[in-house]
Amino acid sequence: MDIRNVDLNLLVALDALLAERSVSRAALRLRLSQPAASALLARLRLLFGDPLLLRSARGMLPTPRALELLGPVRQVLDEIDAIVQPRAAFDAATAVHTFTLSASDYVEYTLLPKLVDYLEHKAPGVRLIVRPLDLQSVARQMESGEVDLCITGLQNAAAGLHVRPLYTERIVSVVRRNHPGIGARLTLDKFCSLEHIQVSVRGSGYTARVDEALTALGRKRRARLAVPHYLLVPEIVARSDMISSLPERLARGYANKLRIFEPPLDIPGFTVGEVWHERNERDPAQQWLRDVLVELAQEPPK
Repeated sequence: MDIRNVDLNLLVALDALLAERSVSRAALRLRLSQPAASALLARLRLLFGDPLLLRSARGMLPTPRALELLGPVRQVLDEIDAIVQPRAAFDAATAVHTFTLSASDYVEYTLLPKLVDYLEHKAPGVRLIVRPLDLQSVARQMESGEVDLCITGLQNAAAGLHVRPLYTERIVSVVRRNHPGIGARLTLDKFCSLEHIQVSVRGSGYTARVDEALTALGRKRRARLAVPHYLLVPEIVARSDMISSLPERLARGYANKLRIFEPPLDIPGFTVGEVWHERNERDPAQQWLRDVLVELAQEPPK
């Protein structure tokens, strides 16, 4: 028997016939006429090569083959029903679930502590796995299911992926407190004369923002150190006379160690958002996580 040639509606009819053990009652259950139900029984007998139901003085009796089919048919129909029914809402308070996120260390710093605190109180059974952001492969990772959700600057999102903004970020300039070379304000000449720490996150275009803004003014900066992670920068700046340009939410977290200035040139900001693959678009658990992150991201920089 080839399953491709089987009308699954016949299983619905078989389930009704075996449960009712009466063609007329099965017809009522199936909302069919009695002749139509009799025709279905005839097709079932041909399909299984067995009478399935036999007339007797006590009504219709199932054959041994019919009794064998009773449980498996019910199980198959229950499974099909579960597949086609809408998914139940995600109950965060009772769910046991693992999410895999991909994010830079900057995004981890700005959102992860708030997310962990939220889960601790609202979703104790939810577990997080956070993977380093690799902009060259994250789209493939989401397509394969290795990563559920990426949080990054939306300018990094590959075509064809779903995106949702979380917040808009500004770029600020930072130096250590008591820096001997800077007074009440940061001038463009001073900005260019100081030694800079660059953050070079592969593929992000972050470093280029500063250099492109300077080039537009016919200026250059003195780059002394390039690092691959944002969180290295505040500590190095706090221990040196170098300057750096950082996302404001990160800089504000180190306000006790750093002086924060408006850059003396126009450095474009960027929008941080969620990025996900179509495979997770309608999943209730994934929808819940995306909504939670939108809620947590609304808190302004301190």
